[in-house]
Amino acid sequence: MDQSPTSPLAFNLRRLRKARGLTVVDLARTSRTARATLTQLEAGTGNPTLETLYALANALGVPLADLIAERPPAPPSRVTRRGEGVRVAGKSVEAWLLDRTPAAEIYDFTLTTSEIQQSEPHPPGTWEHLHLHTGRIRTGPAESPIELGPGDYAAFAADVAHVYERIGTARVTGTLIITRESP
Repeated sequence: MDQSPTSPLAFNLRRLRKARGLTVVDLARTSRTARATLTQLEAGTGNPTLETLYALANALGVPLADLIAERPPAPPSRVTRRGEGVRVAGKSVEAWLLDRTPAAEIYDFTLTTSEIQQSEPHPPGTWEHLHLHTGRIRTGPAESPIELGPGDYAAFAADVAHVYERIGTARVTGTLIITRESP
């Protein structure tokens, strides 16, 4: 594989390793690749075999293409218009997925009824962040919900059972962001 210090492999390997909080030694161990080989690859001076590339991709949890392909430049902005995105709904909650990243999902959030929306735990390390725009709500871990009013913000561990409950009859809207710890 043709390599230079600015090659896609050198750049992507370093970026993906650091994004996962791994040292060169950590990645060398989990991929069963020699530390010297890994250092050369990140410097753009190595000539990896296909087996080495797959071992690194598997250890990083990415497809091979994520290691070797050039990343297209990020667009200067992304826009999700009202009514676009994916709609998800529960017993009392309606949400529109506005955007997502590897670590977060962003939703336009509405409570549609006064029934309590009981949510099962998400994977370990998941947090929900709610900025309330209108109405009053009781939300958070089922064992210790928090009351919020317009303009209030709360963050809570969502890897436990949690609830959403409208207080009163006013329309409840907000922005919900779900975050995950990096693997």
